[in-house]
Amino acid sequence: MMTEEKKPEAISEIKEAPENFLKGLLSFLKEYSVLGLAIGLIIGQASKDLVDAIVNGLFMPFISLFISKDNLENLSFTIREVDFELGKVISSLLVFLIIMALLYFIIKKIVKNDSFLEKKG
Repeated sequence: MMTEEKKPEAISEIKEAPENFLKGLLSFLKEYSVLGLAIGLIIGQASKDLVDAIVNGLFMPFISLFISKDNLENLSFTIREVDFELGKVISSLLVFLIIMALLYFIIKKIVKNDSFLEKKG
């Protein structure tokens, strides 16, 4: 008879499990700002795509006036049969510097206009 009494309780727990999971998931997303992180990642990827386009569309053609584009992309040297691809490093360095400059100017603008971040005292 005890098992029959516990049956309705177990069934109600099973029915409430998806609802509890959904509440817990939403609470987790809010508490740890997961949605903000996801939005930041999406914006970051779009920014990277934009910077790649700027580097490949503006800076690389300018550099190719002095060094041919094929020579820059394939710029490498070999030491003891190990290839060092300097052209890829230069291209990645340009992308990195542009991203850092954009972040610097954007964050400076946000900090300048945000009264919450201003020093008090």
